[in-house]
Amino acid sequence: MEKKRKNVLIISHYFWPEDFKINELALGLNKYYNVSILTGYPSYPNKKVFKNLRYSKYKNIEIFRVPVLKRNLTNLSIFFNYLSFLIFLPLYGLYLLRGKSFDFIFVYQPSPITVGLSGILIKYFKKCKMAIWVNDLWPDTLDYINPKIFRYLKSIFNHITNLIYNYSDHILIQSKGFKKFIKNKDHKKKLIFFPNWIDTTNYEKTQINKKNKTILNNKIFKIMYIGNIGYSQEFDGIIKFLKLLKIQKILINFIVIGEGRKKKYVKQSVKDFGLQNYVYFFGRVKKEFIKNYSDYTDMLFMSLKKNKLFDSTIPAKLQTYLSLQKPIIAFNSGETEKIIQDLQCGLTVNKKNYNKAFKNIRKYIKDKKLLIKFNKKRKQKKYNKFIFEKVVTDLKILIG
Repeated sequence: MEKKRKNVLIISHYFWPEDFKINELALGLNKYYNVSILTGYPSYPNKKVFKNLRYSKYKNIEIFRVPVLKRNLTNLSIFFNYLSFLIFLPLYGLYLLRGKSFDFIFVYQPSPITVGLSGILIKYFKKCKMAIWVNDLWPDTLDYINPKIFRYLKSIFNHITNLIYNYSDHILIQSKGFKKFIKNKDHKKKLIFFPNWIDTTNYEKTQINKKNKTILNNKIFKIMYIGNIGYSQEFDGIIKFLKLLKIQKILINFIVIGEGRKKKYVKQSVKDFGLQNYVYFFGRVKKEFIKNYSDYTDMLFMSLKKNKLFDSTIPAKLQTYLSLQKPIIAFNSGETEKIIQDLQCGLTVNKKNYNKAFKNIRKYIKDKKLLIKFNKKRKQKKYNKFIFEKVVTDLKILIG
């Protein structure tokens, strides 16, 4: 007799067509369980991207969506987007899920932590176990976050975080570095290392517009950044690095793929420092088409501001870059630096040492044979702990 499939509910502020790792995890789990999604209407990075679309199904996964106030590029809109999700998710969510039973709840928590409150409430009514996957560490992240209004609420969020951890059966952390921030002994017993994984995206062919194709086809050394253009990504450091290249009359193409709240500021900085021949903005590209662009680049770039929390974080971008099979240059320290050095998949540079970054890159710009050797060495390393199948297997053990 065939064993009955368990019902798993994923609760997330973000979900397809928004581009987050939870999309892949949902598909992976759906092979073994009946997966449902409770989320809001798509709004990241900008509501207008998803105008007039409802998105009630992802493949064959049912999506229950609660209303949220739209977000745009302002801090105030993001605050009310979070607040409306906090209010509508438990109330409207319970109504949408009426009559449905679940064996396990999986809460995806980048930011804010408050999504876990809905998990607790629904866990109580559905009488099942719950795991929360911590990708952003609250309340510590409030010391570095925008809008600043959140920082004055840190003590409140400390109580909220403790409450969520108390009622979670499992606390999954995307970086081992998070352990030192979680002091409560009872919480520590629940901790499980659950990293992001190398993307399983089936990359598809697509047409690249003529203007972008001309840039991609030229012979100039290319470094590509893919992702959010926000406050955490340290674009001021990138500009300083590019200014050094300009002073030394070494031309590269720095290609930026993505959108974000700081894009306007970064574009103005590029103009102010006369870097228009160095930096090109391609806008947002769907994940399944990204390899059409990355195939043309020599290196992929990533960066985070330097602080204790970010040094303990492993950005999901790292695993995305690993899937694209290009060498990485990272203005990162801490956990990310350790992984890149261990896997020998790129170069790491102290964020303040732009001269060192310049010298490292100049070697590869002047002699692409060194880049070929680097690629051969990189391909010999194994990324076992970041394999998707292992991550899903670990989660299946918890769900049972």
